[in-house]
Amino acid sequence: MKLIKPVVAVAVLCASALPAGAFAPSVNVGGAQFTIGLVGYVPVICRANVDASAVAPVAGTTSLGMLKEFCNSPSGYRVVADYSPELASAALVVDGVPVALSAEGSTVVSQSDSAKIADHSLALELPKDGQTGTISFRIEPR
Repeated sequence: MKLIKPVVAVAVLCASALPAGAFAPSVNVGGAQFTIGLVGYVPVICRANVDASAVAPVAGTTSLGMLKEFCNSPSGYRVVADYSPELASAALVVDGVPVALSAEGSTVVSQSDSAKIADHSLALELPKDGQTGTISFRIEPR
């Protein structure tokens, strides 16, 4: 057994003395270069959610909670509020900035020129008569 240990040690020493390239497998094709291309497709996914589902109809400003936006469209998106005609004289308050609701029944609330994740505080400023109605939000990728 004493003879085997020195032989093994010599073999390990010889192997470690050789350059690393001597053990690496390689193929020599005469200097030709090859390119491998990889293509992937990611679907566009956009979501807009509001925390509140029902709000008591009282005159003044009522919190709707948070508007949460997610859209991975590289060219951007816009969030649109659709509402019943009764709310045409009301206003949305997005991050403290009033956005008047037009008579057409749809108003752009938020937009971006790139993919984005964002949260906005959202409130509804009802007219003095406390008119009721419905409002929903949709997101449109560009």
